[in-house]
Amino acid sequence: MYRFILIESKTPIEKNEAVLVSLFSEFIIELEYESSDHHLILYYDYELDIDLEAVIINLASDTLEDYRLYESYHYPTRTKRKDALTFIQVKLKEIPFLERVYFNDALFVQTFIPNLDRTFKKMFLRKYANDALMKETILTYLSQNQNVTAAAKALYVHRNTLTQRLEKFADETGFDVRSFMNGLYVYHLYQIK
Repeated sequence: MYRFILIESKTPIEKNEAVLVSLFSEFIIELEYESSDHHLILYYDYELDIDLEAVIINLASDTLEDYRLYESYHYPTRTKRKDALTFIQVKLKEIPFLERVYFNDALFVQTFIPNLDRTFKKMFLRKYANDALMKETILTYLSQNQNVTAAAKALYVHRNTLTQRLEKFADETGFDVRSFMNGLYVYHLYQIK
C-alpha cells in the first residue's frame, strides 16, 4: 500500500528541507521524497505509529516556520497515490494556510462539507462511491444509530455479515463508520448525487 505525507511551508521549503528530511527519516524507513517551491512530499508504504499532528506542531515551534501537513491513507497503486496527491494539492489551495496545521482524510472532508462534490465522493469513498449495496449498508447502519443488531435486522443480514462489510469499508476507505464523526463524514459523502 502506498502512502504520502505532504508538508507545505509559507516560505520556500528548500530553507529547511534537510532538517525536514532528516527528522522524518527517523521514523520512515527507506524514505523517498521530492520537493518544490513550498512543498515537501514524502513517500512510504506502511502505517506509521506516530502522531504527525504533534510532530508538525513541534517542528513549526522549533524552526519558527509556518507549516501544514497532510497525512494520506493508503492507495493500492502508485498511480492512485499520485492522483490523490494532485487532488489534495489543488484543494489545499482553497484552504487558508493557518486554518489548520494537520490534515488527514477525515479532517479534509470535514473542512469541505459545505462544498463536497463528486470528486470528493470518488476520491474518499473509492471503490464504494457508486456501490449500491455498500451505500445501503452504511446508510442503514447510520440511520439505526450505529446499532449493529438493529441495522442487521433492517438489512435482513446476520450481524457478522454487517460487521464484515463495515470492516471492509474501513479497510478500503480509512473511514470507520462505527466512529460517530467518520459516520457523519461518510453520510455527507453519500448524499452527493
